[in-house]
Amino acid sequence: MTGANPRGARRNRKGSVLVVLMLVSVTVAILGTGMLSVGYQTRARAIRTADDLAARVAADAGLTQALHTLFAQAQAGTLDPDALPGASDVSLPNFEGTFTYTVTAGPGGGYTLTSVGNFHGTQRTVEAVVNAASLTHRYAAFVLQNLTLDNSARVDWYNNEPGDDPLQVGTNATSSGAIKLHNASYINGDVIVGVGGDPGTVIQKNGGDYAGSAYAQSQNPEVPAVTVPADLTAGPDNGQINSTRTISTSGRYTTIDLGNAEKLTINGAVELYITGNVSLGNSAEIRINPGCSLVLYVAGNIVGNNTSKFNNLTDDASKLKLLGTNTCATVTLKNAGDLYGILYAPAAALTLDNGATVRGAITARTCELKNGAKLYYDASLRDQPDSSFGGTLELASWREY
Repeated sequence: MTGANPRGARRNRKGSVLVVLMLVSVTVAILGTGMLSVGYQTRARAIRTADDLAARVAADAGLTQALHTLFAQAQAGTLDPDALPGASDVSLPNFEGTFTYTVTAGPGGGYTLTSVGNFHGTQRTVEAVVNAASLTHRYAAFVLQNLTLDNSARVDWYNNEPGDDPLQVGTNATSSGAIKLHNASYINGDVIVGVGGDPGTVIQKNGGDYAGSAYAQSQNPEVPAVTVPADLTAGPDNGQINSTRTISTSGRYTTIDLGNAEKLTINGAVELYITGNVSLGNSAEIRINPGCSLVLYVAGNIVGNNTSKFNNLTDDASKLKLLGTNTCATVTLKNAGDLYGILYAPAAALTLDNGATVRGAITARTCELKNGAKLYYDASLRDQPDSSFGGTLELASWREY
């Protein structure tokens, strides 16, 4: 009988162990290589992510500077579509990234701002679209403080269509009696009071009434100040307008002081900046010819004496704008005075004396319609952004890529 060979068995066992060890070594090597690869890829991704975030920070910084510069120029009235701001390879303090931004003009008075951030060769881009704020004269009358309608005064409208939202008269005030409606006065629409106000106490119906609803604003409307264009403020002083004449070009003057029955005729697309007062004597007239327009910036006070007229022959209220700056303290249309246009003087006390008439829209600090005075709101103004407030911009959209 042949016995087992223990030495051979040991050799077989050693061979098996070597094979196992080799397999383990190979497996460990593979795993190690994989882990090293994963670690490297993870680190590379982390670096790329960090660089990407840093590039985004740089791009955001560029966009912020672009917005600040654009808004500042717009507010100052120095924004020139032919010389828009821009910057290239701007360094940031204590930061290795840079940014480049451009501003381009778009349709309708809008602007596209593009900023590219760069960090260690990684780039990110952010883009914003800014539009001229769509200030529309959606109120027939809007006052920051008090509104009074005396006996038989009336607020009504025209150019309205069936299904239109109601005419609106509004105030930012919340104090008791801020709106007073006296005997037989009437508002053919809604009456809106300031945020948090109680219409039942803010509106006092002393024999007057309104046709629609009364409620409080959810947010008080912004009433921007009037900004006179830079080319008018910097232009030469042309003195007084104090006699009958025709003007067809824009310019800066000290006063308008028309005597009884004198006439200023506007023949063209004209902007005037009056650094002092505007006064129209009895039956005097500022006339805007058909096909023409007038934007009248006034730093002083405005008075139209008995039967005087701001006579807009275009049949379009937007073609005549009386814009009072923050130093325009009073606007008065005396008995049977007439204005066909937009009156916007947010710092002024507005008075329409007995029988005076406005066709268009009004905005003022306070307003009183005396006995028989009338305001007829042009409902088409709701849909017309006012280009005279181009200094006001708003962010319309934003994206990154």
